[in-house]
Amino acid sequence: MKKLFRIISVFVASVFLFCSVVGCATDRAPKLPKLTTPTVTIDSDGVAEWDSIEYAIYYIYVIDEGDEYLTDECSVRIADGESIKVKAVSGSEQYADSDFSVYKAYIKDTVQQQNKLGTPQVTVSADGVATWNNIANAQYYIYVINSGAETRTTERSVRLTSNQTFKVKACSDNADYNDSDYSQLVTYVADTPTHNHTDADSDKVCDECGKSVMAELTFLAVNDLHGKFIDTDNQPGVDEFTTYLKNLYADTAREEVLLSSGDMWQGTVESSTNKGKLMTEWMNHVGFVSMTLGNHEYDWGAPVLTPNSQLAEFPFLAINITYNGKAVDYCQPSTIVEKGGIKIGIIGAIGDCLSSISGDFTTGLKFATGSELTALVKAESDRLRNNEGCDFIVYSIHEGYGSETSSISDYYDTSLSNGYVDLVFEGHTHQSYIKQDEYNVYHLQGGGENRYVSQADVSYNTVTKQYTVMPRTLGTNVYANSSLKDDPIVNEIFDKYFPDGNPYTTVLGNIRSQKSDTEIYEDVARLYYEKGVELWGNSYDIVLGGGFLKLRTPYRVSAGDVTYASLFTILPFDNDIVLGKISGYYLKSKFLETTNENYHVYAPTVSASSINNNTYYYIIVDSYTSTYASNRITEVERWDSEKYARDLLADYVKAGGWSSSKSALYNSALLQSNNNLTRYAL
Repeated sequence: MKKLFRIISVFVASVFLFCSVVGCATDRAPKLPKLTTPTVTIDSDGVAEWDSIEYAIYYIYVIDEGDEYLTDECSVRIADGESIKVKAVSGSEQYADSDFSVYKAYIKDTVQQQNKLGTPQVTVSADGVATWNNIANAQYYIYVINSGAETRTTERSVRLTSNQTFKVKACSDNADYNDSDYSQLVTYVADTPTHNHTDADSDKVCDECGKSVMAELTFLAVNDLHGKFIDTDNQPGVDEFTTYLKNLYADTAREEVLLSSGDMWQGTVESSTNKGKLMTEWMNHVGFVSMTLGNHEYDWGAPVLTPNSQLAEFPFLAINITYNGKAVDYCQPSTIVEKGGIKIGIIGAIGDCLSSISGDFTTGLKFATGSELTALVKAESDRLRNNEGCDFIVYSIHEGYGSETSSISDYYDTSLSNGYVDLVFEGHTHQSYIKQDEYNVYHLQGGGENRYVSQADVSYNTVTKQYTVMPRTLGTNVYANSSLKDDPIVNEIFDKYFPDGNPYTTVLGNIRSQKSDTEIYEDVARLYYEKGVELWGNSYDIVLGGGFLKLRTPYRVSAGDVTYASLFTILPFDNDIVLGKISGYYLKSKFLETTNENYHVYAPTVSASSINNNTYYYIIVDSYTSTYASNRITEVERWDSEKYARDLLADYVKAGGWSSSKSALYNSALLQSNNNLTRYAL
């Protein structure tokens, strides 16, 4: 095309010259004004551009004193080292062609350097705080410590420990600017005292030099967050909490240690649909140092744990997990972090909660408990103190005090507190408490589902090795109040996994009054039964639907619009629908006469008195119920559709079920046949 333009140009110029000679033989035409000369700019990628010139029909450009080329565009890409000039060709009888612009050269490195952000200048204080100057047009900074991973921050300070190296660069998402060069590498070397500090009078300062010998640490522990990432009408997400944490980190008076005691991923559609990756990326960003595995990390099976452990920039902990007798590769017994010159060993363990995991995923899996777990923790504590030089031992266990335990000793061997561990963070039972055992070791749990965070401030005397612990629990009024601005990283992470917005907030239906947990259990049990009859009713006489059904917070569906996301929150479990066979004896004892408040059933055609102990019956349950060994259910068929209890309920709501009298009629029938089975479940 360019060659064709060149031929046309030569022809047009020849015709114009001939006409000029003939037409001007007797009278010379008046001189016409010229078009405006184009002004050429070249970007960092070598694209030469100029503004459109009025009355120009095309442009002629020349590269490196070469041939003339025509173009009707206002940009041309040139190579590194080339120069370009451009003129406008007139399409009006009132204007002549413009002059050529001055030659403009593209030198790649020079252009990029012109658009590059300024390089930060780093200084390091005597106590190890690296700071740098504000760089104009920088939106954030990326720093590297000890040749490790690149870490993004919007702050301009980072605390270092002795002998760490540090560099930082300025960055912008604006296409007009390139990232700066990294700053010069700096190394922080803590002042070596000319003497060994002493504190004979235990007044927290050195007897000789008067300097403080105290390390001030703040431990923050999150447990059972269950994917509560986004703000809802019922509770906050993590956007304000992220801001709260960053504000703490900016205070150099203390060193923070952020850890988790398990069950972080499963519970909301935002986190569960990507199997916890969204939550893991957030945990990376806010600086978790470890995560103890909880039972709900296994809700999609152990294969999910390996890729998530590779995504995480912190270790997964559990000293007591084996698979077919061997240690698993996705977690480790402990980790060590150093803060304020104090070496902290963190040991993780999952509690006696294997039965809380679907039997689909527990074959070959073992969680050591009781005295076996105690022996493991004691040995690891000895190793951390004696071989690794740890000063302080934290035990993070996914187990805790709750309604089924009468004392700490019911789930925790207090012999560990006799010098083996110094502070315990717990989870699993969703309770909020601060307890002290007989050895005065504090145990903390911060509720669950983003209602509380556990905090323990530790003042550690680096000379005497004595310490004090000040524990407390933080409520959402502290870390999620209206004075805290939402941190934008939360939306950035969300948009990465949901670039087109949240598809699960579409309204399925609208209800006038709140649906209680009891009503929801009744509907789910009935829907199990109806789906089973639809799938297998022609081949099997199905007598019951339901099983072990347990809602999550808020344990209800509020009046108003109902979305899939709201149903997912109360029913987050990916348990398949199963056709099972069971003897009459176990049908009665496990389902029709049970005292377990979490079992809810719909059995319109049978009652306990009509069941023959020695006859087999067909029932519809979910895979958690069917694989629970003591239920004695033999699986006959499984609905392999990736549709679960919440999906049946969503279809029901979408069809107007909660907006009609149909639901009330079914619930009435259920209550008449099983009025002793629907009890409140925590």
